[in-house]
Amino acid sequence: MPKKLSQSLHLLQKQRLLVPQIGIHEDFDCIYNQGQRLIGWPPGEKRIFAHLARKNTVAVLGAVLGDEGKGRFVDNKIDDLCAAPQVTKVYVIKYQGGNDTGHTIENNDGVRLALHLVPSSVMHPKAIGVIDKGVVVNAEDLKTEVEYVESKIGNLRGKIILSSDAILATDLERAEEVLNRERNGHTSGGTGRGISLAYAHHYDKLGSKVFDLLNENWREIFDKQYEQHKLQFSAFGKDLSTVQVPDFHATKIMGENKLRLVGIKTEFLDRLESARKWLLKRDMIRDTFALHRKLLFDKHSGVIFEGSQALGLHAWLGTRPDVAASDTSMNGILQGTNMWKTTDIAERIGVFKATYTSSVGSRHMPTQIDLKNLSDDLTQDQKWGKWVREEAHEYGTTTGRPRDILHIDLPMLTYNANMAGIEVLAATHLDIASENVLIKVCTHYLDSQGNIVPYQPGLHHLKDVIPQYIELPGWDGKVCKQAKNIDDLPENATNYLAFIQARTGFPIVAGTTGPARKDLIVFPGY
Repeated sequence: MPKKLSQSLHLLQKQRLLVPQIGIHEDFDCIYNQGQRLIGWPPGEKRIFAHLARKNTVAVLGAVLGDEGKGRFVDNKIDDLCAAPQVTKVYVIKYQGGNDTGHTIENNDGVRLALHLVPSSVMHPKAIGVIDKGVVVNAEDLKTEVEYVESKIGNLRGKIILSSDAILATDLERAEEVLNRERNGHTSGGTGRGISLAYAHHYDKLGSKVFDLLNENWREIFDKQYEQHKLQFSAFGKDLSTVQVPDFHATKIMGENKLRLVGIKTEFLDRLESARKWLLKRDMIRDTFALHRKLLFDKHSGVIFEGSQALGLHAWLGTRPDVAASDTSMNGILQGTNMWKTTDIAERIGVFKATYTSSVGSRHMPTQIDLKNLSDDLTQDQKWGKWVREEAHEYGTTTGRPRDILHIDLPMLTYNANMAGIEVLAATHLDIASENVLIKVCTHYLDSQGNIVPYQPGLHHLKDVIPQYIELPGWDGKVCKQAKNIDDLPENATNYLAFIQARTGFPIVAGTTGPARKDLIVFPGY
């Protein structure tokens, strides 16, 4: 076994973060030539904070740029917790983001759901989803999504809790986003759902919470907000009532992006009233702070924290300016629940796509493959990117836009994992590989003078770096689809995972080989 692989995980992780170029070829030789591979939790390695954590608690975060497969991994972890001794119920907590995010889950019967606000718990009889106070909620959109899910799997009454303190978004925030785009000369970017503006108004104290919609004087509250926005728009020569904003309800029904007018004040208030009546009828609104006080000591309940966006989209630690407006790290759980600290959570998992990375947004990353300027004579990278996009159906769950395809970027993955508070990694999409195609892995960056450049958040820091790659043998993805345990995986797949683990310093504890619940392999020692 290579000496460095038996080092303290903490020290190894820091080493890979600070000096990512050290030992690349030694790791390759040990793993691919000598057959010395380590996958999963290292034997004898202690979990530093395990004694502080509440048992049967899990956090699942996206470790790169989003769309990693967080939802289906949450779906699998629910099964694990339901099988744990004494556990009779599992709570899945969404603690940040809004319906600008999308998770796709599929059960063993082939029922597939594209979720945005609804937690990835809805297919489990023992699971309850919680939309917590750190989430931005559009009441009309929530109604639409719940009705969509119910049309697929049946009644959800009693299976979803909505925090009364959740941040409320309306067509006013969406109209503001449209105005900002016009003012900045941007025609795209974001999802148009007003999430960033809702967060901004949470901080400047001009926004609303769900409890405002339940107030008996709610019409007065939102009447005032409409008038304030109307005045703001008139200052820029705009008529608020004529602004077109995304119509999530029509989009969900029609299957293509639809718009609607904000409308005059009475139209705006009437739509809110309809959503308000539905919320009251569903009886789903609770004080989630009281719930968390109970859950922190309830040995009969499992708890899963479901990250809505990836670590690379963190408002401070991500690829600024193309980032989310919330804290996507473990610290975001404390903000979004007002109760749970990182050390309270027993399993802290970062999910990444094994053989590539995908992204929806306007950012351009160092390892990104150019799929916009295609000619008849494609490069090998472009052939790989096109094949991946179609094979893995890389189109946004929320926007429907084709996702950008990138070679896996270890400097970014290692940085995100170190900064986010996660403990282990899980690799999805092991089936997206070909035995005839080498997999390019970025190990570190150089500048134009040949100097090592460490990963640093912010697109301007990454603009001119030159990614350095190692090419690793691919494998037959169809063989992966049939695998039931790690021994069934192709040798090149296990070698590859061992290399990624060695280069990041984070144990890879599980992998997925397809979209269904059954397509999950847990690796040794975990």
